[in-house]
Order: sequence, then C-alpha cells, then structure tokens
Amino acid sequence: MNTSKVLLVDDEKNNRNSIIRLFEDSDFTFVQAEHGQDALDILETNSFDLILLDIKMPVMDGFEFLKRFANVQPRPPICIMTAFNDAETRRKAIHLGADDFINKPLDPIELETRIISLLRISRYQQELNHFNKMLESLVADRTKELRETYEKLKVTEKQNSRAYRDMITRIAKLAGYRHGSADIDPRKLSLCVAALGWICDLPVDESENLSLSALVFNIGLLSLPDKLCETPIENLNKDQMTVLLSYTIKGAEIFEGATSNLLKQAYHICLSHRENFDGSGYPYRKKGTDIPIEARLHAAAYLIVETMGRFPEQPLSHVENALRDHSGVQLDPFIVETLLSNPDTLSDLLEQLS
Repeated sequence: MNTSKVLLVDDEKNNRNSIIRLFEDSDFTFVQAEHGQDALDILETNSFDLILLDIKMPVMDGFEFLKRFANVQPRPPICIMTAFNDAETRRKAIHLGADDFINKPLDPIELETRIISLLRISRYQQELNHFNKMLESLVADRTKELRETYEKLKVTEKQNSRAYRDMITRIAKLAGYRHGSADIDPRKLSLCVAALGWICDLPVDESENLSLSALVFNIGLLSLPDKLCETPIENLNKDQMTVLLSYTIKGAEIFEGATSNLLKQAYHICLSHRENFDGSGYPYRKKGTDIPIEARLHAAAYLIVETMGRFPEQPLSHVENALRDHSGVQLDPFIVETLLSNPDTLSDLLEQLS
C-alpha cells in the first residue's frame, strides 16, 4: 500500500503533535509547517496528497496561503482546521479554494474520516491526472504520426500528380504516330489552349488542366486502320471519310465515365474538337454553347497555332484575320472578340508560342 503524504500547516506545535500521534499507526507521512510561507517554501520542492491548513497563523495566515496557492496545478485537496465556525469564514475559504472543514478542537474520529475521504479523492484526482497525461501523450503521438503521414501523403500526391501528368503527355505522343510532317506542334497547341482558358477567365485549375487534356484530342486515330490513315484525304470515298471522322468518338470512349476534371476535359475535347460553332461540324453537329467550352477553346487554339505555322513572318495580322474569318462559323465569337479586343495580350501569346 502506498504511503500518503500530508502537509500539516499549524503554528501550534501541540496541535501538530496530537494529529501526528493520532495517525502514527496509519500509512501517513506528515511534513510540518508553522505558517503559510513555510508551507509554500516546502511545496516548491515537494508534492503532497493532502494539506491540513490552520487559518489563524503568524507570518502568513491560511487565507493568504490559499490566495498564493490558488493557481498551482495539480493541487492536492485542502482541509481547513479552524476554531472559526462562522459562515463568512467558510465562504471565504471555499472561494479561495478550500475543499473541506473541520472545527477545532479536533474530534479524532471526524478528523480521521475527513482525511481518509479527502485522500481517496486525492488518489482519484491523481489517477485522473495520470490518465490525462497518458491521453495527452497518446494524442500527441497520434497527432505526430498523422502529421508525418499527411506530409508523406502530400509528397506522394505531388509525385503521383507529376506521374499522372507525365503519363498523359506520353499517351498523347501515341497519337503523333498518325501525324504527318505538316501537323502542328503539340507543345504549342497545349500552351495555347491553356493560355486561352486563362484569358477567357476559366478557373486556374481548369486552365492548367487544358495544357494536358488538349494533347489527346486525336488519340482516337490509333483505333483506325493503318491504310486508312495513310491515304490522303482527297482520295477517300464517302464511307472511308465516315470511318475516318469516327476517330473523335473512338477517342472520347477512352475517357468516357472518368471522374477527374482533367479526364472529363479530355473526353469533351476528343468528342467535340471538330464541332463548329454554326453547327456544321462533326460528329454530332453540335451548335453554339452546346459545344463544351474546352472544345471551343481548343478549336481557337488549333487555328492560331496552325496559322502561325503557315505564316511564320508577321503572324499577328494573319492570326487576327483568321480569327475574324472563322468567328461565328468555326469559332465561338466570344472567344474571338476577347482575343481581338486585347491585341497586346494576343501579341504576347504569339510571342510566347514562337
């Protein structure tokens, strides 16, 4: 059984001795203090399970001790021993943090009962404090583990994002195997579509995604027979042209049902990048804003990059003319007007693509 430590604070030595004799056969260890200041000094280097405190003492009385000891945590129970039995004394002591009272002269049985009861409370409090410290330590350990896991996940997420983007870029290269030497630069197309998204006030993440989703616009060409892709378009009959133009649907099928925003964009671009604003495109002759915005931006970017490739000298005027000629026909007039009303922005874009 653990020995309980009791701090006995009383200026009367006879009172202290009588209490100690009363519990000489008990598992109590008493430390004596003659006044409040003496008790505070002892408490600086010692901890106790219970404090028995007199009120009327020299140097520092019990009330002043309670004031000085009020903010100490963890704090043992304090039992007031006093000859003052008035309500005001009790109220003041309780207000200052006392836990119980016993009147002088001390009744041995009552004193023993109070001490045992308060020590039991003290043990419960110590156990609770110990449990709380264990819980705090456990929570701190778990929090640290969660923080470390979160940091690892952030690193993994960045790595996955880079790998994801790299994979899309490499997949896009597959479609290049169907391209001839006259085809446009996919890197320029990627940058141009993303820039148009930003210029036309698309959310930043959507504009950034366009730089990748734009690359896979013709991935469906890989599903077509080699002979068909190798035959010049002017030599294809009507049925062959129908098969050729089905590459938009075939490409969209690859990304159909995707949940990520990037792959949703890829789906819309694959399916609708050959649709015209006036409804004359294919495969479904969609018209106006029924054509997804990413596909409309892609059409404008494709025309810009294609025109730059045909007219590398003074491309700005040629691009402006091409945009005007195709506005409302192949291209969304809003996108055209946004670009033509900001010639400096368009000029900077072309310079970046050069």
